[in-house]
Amino acid sequence: MRALVAGGGMAGLLTALALRKSGAFTSIDVFEQTREPSTAGAGLNIPPNGARLCQWLGVDLDGGDPKGPDGAIDGGRAAILTETRMVWEDGSITRKPLDHDTSAKDGAGFHHMHRMDLLMCLHKRALEFAPETGADCPIEIHMAKRLEAVEQDEASVTVTFADGTRETGDVLIGADGINSRVLDAVWPGVSTKRWTEVVVYRGLVHRDKVAAARKPDGSQLDFNPIETMSMDSRETPTAQHLTYWVRGGELLNVWLAYYEPNAEEFESEEGDWFPADRDEMVGNMSKAFAGDPRHDDVVTLTSLMENPTKWGLYDRDALENWTEGRVGLVGDAAHPMLPTYGQGAAQAFEDAGALGKCFELHGSDIYSALLHYERVRYYRATRFQFASKMLFKHLEPTDAPERRAILAAVNERDYPMFDHNERAGSDDSWIYAFDSREIGDKLPLRKLGPWDFRSRTKALSSARQEIARNLWKPAKPLTGDQSVTHEELAQHTTFDDCWIVIRGKVYDISEWKDHHPGGPFVARMYGGKDATAEFGEFHSPLAERHMEHFCVGTLVESPADAG
Repeated sequence: MRALVAGGGMAGLLTALALRKSGAFTSIDVFEQTREPSTAGAGLNIPPNGARLCQWLGVDLDGGDPKGPDGAIDGGRAAILTETRMVWEDGSITRKPLDHDTSAKDGAGFHHMHRMDLLMCLHKRALEFAPETGADCPIEIHMAKRLEAVEQDEASVTVTFADGTRETGDVLIGADGINSRVLDAVWPGVSTKRWTEVVVYRGLVHRDKVAAARKPDGSQLDFNPIETMSMDSRETPTAQHLTYWVRGGELLNVWLAYYEPNAEEFESEEGDWFPADRDEMVGNMSKAFAGDPRHDDVVTLTSLMENPTKWGLYDRDALENWTEGRVGLVGDAAHPMLPTYGQGAAQAFEDAGALGKCFELHGSDIYSALLHYERVRYYRATRFQFASKMLFKHLEPTDAPERRAILAAVNERDYPMFDHNERAGSDDSWIYAFDSREIGDKLPLRKLGPWDFRSRTKALSSARQEIARNLWKPAKPLTGDQSVTHEELAQHTTFDDCWIVIRGKVYDISEWKDHHPGGPFVARMYGGKDATAEFGEFHSPLAERHMEHFCVGTLVESPADAG
């Protein structure tokens, strides 16, 4: 069989390696739309659940020369950090060691990397199986191949590129990112984007500049990253300042998130980025940390960023399915997520590992392999997709006691390792010790979305059953018999008076938001808007029946329709 992979980035290259390892294919062709390997952004994290798959596929994440040139096809040159530090508003600091071993006890580790370094180490491994090497099941990478159309029938799938060429294979995997051409070709119009009102700045600082950093008054920083191989975080209600080392500690990655509801430059084109205006960037951080003991450290480190870029963050609705016939999606094409969890690359790698194992199990039965892949990956990836929304604190106020009780009952950590806030649930093995290669030996039932209370393990059964039996209900349940116009809906868009739309029905979640496992972020994100992707497609029948208590009625186009 011949596999076609659209997208030669991180998801596409690891998918190609995993498909080759499955033994089900005779050749794999990767088609990348750019002319040269490139990637935007600065740093990223490959946590243990992604790193163990890189080890399995022979990808060297940290064996390269950290002082080598940019864009060198080399080992990944990762920085292996020892701890995370949270610098609090009162000037105190807490530390947490990074658990590189996890409960899996395989030492997979956290690898903090320059994005280009990761891309180059993936190219290095893929080139070891290039056609000229004579390897079985060669991997060939084709550049400047922008996909335009997809056609499939019972025997094959064919892609057409902008240069007029066509390629035919047995299966097509869309690994072409958040603006996926495969998604648009096979599932036109199904994915809705939503502006998060968050702007991100990214940039790098060389180690010697970090060591020499001084506050505006010439004094030493209170907490200079040069002191430790750590990830440092400082937060306010409207901003986050995050730093960590990449490239073996030679470069400091600086990541800034800033709440900016009026950033009109990002409202039209998703995925766009711009060179950041330094004065604007420093001014926004100075404003966010005004009167804060951490202000001078934040402003100093921000001002040192070299060639910083500015990005608008968008959320995308979850898709109902990722496979259709001989076509499947992986990574950001299937489940784009905000960077708050540090899981974007890892979830793409988990997709690749599971997909390879599904083809190893099902061989030439493409339909069973793709369906098996979707069923074992869908629940977990969409859970991270939803959870990544909830970590922006301007969207999610402090947890209600009821939600804390839910989190405590399942004892699952619902925040990343670099968040030091005390929350209910502490077991992070479900995040970092997970192995996506464990797909079972037969096609599983579809697992529903993040708020499906069916037990995943016997250990969680009683806790989840107790939650399901005691879902909160209002004192006076709604009857769902009203007709609601768009004008009426627009009157209920605040945090305390919040109506949302699910499959054409209007629900009042003003009180419910504090009792729902999703947390109160939903009122900030979806007030007066369509929330079908969050609530409507991925629930168990029990949850569907429970939602009836909050139904105001049917959304209509005009008052005349209500009659």
